[in-house]
Amino acid sequence: MTAQPPRSRKALAYTERLYSPWWWYPAALGVALLLGAEIGVAINAWWAWIPTVVVIAICLLVVWRLSSGRVSVSDTELLAGDQAVPLARIDAAIGLSGAELRRLVGRHGDPLAFNFIRSWVRPGVQFVLRPVAADGTGDQSPDPTPYWLVSTRHPERLLSALSAASVPVR
Repeated sequence: MTAQPPRSRKALAYTERLYSPWWWYPAALGVALLLGAEIGVAINAWWAWIPTVVVIAICLLVVWRLSSGRVSVSDTELLAGDQAVPLARIDAAIGLSGAELRRLVGRHGDPLAFNFIRSWVRPGVQFVLRPVAADGTGDQSPDPTPYWLVSTRHPERLLSALSAASVPVR
């Protein structure tokens, strides 16, 4: 699974952005102000506010960047972040509770699985993949990924979009 080039606009059957919790922004601001105060004590000059503003911007940018995760289903593929898998390769889609998802991400999971997990989003979906055969040229090995684990706040909506696209849902 390599990063795909930007795609043209396709009709999306389902799309979801995995936003970080709102309270992370005030927490990041608090951390940034504490770091800024430390910098102000260390520098003790009139321009000590400049690093404080930079640290505030960086902390808020990190929290905003954590919200960039997106899960979507088009008519031909499933996208999770910057990775894509054709719908024809999905053998089954299984809705998971938060506990089941954490179990599969942890020691009961396969280390070769692709995980698109956001810890603040509890439920998820497991996509069992059909194996891909090597193309015979010898320069490409089969994709060993057995399944994908994807966080989603609405697994039932994601599963219904996949069901409409003729993907087996369990």
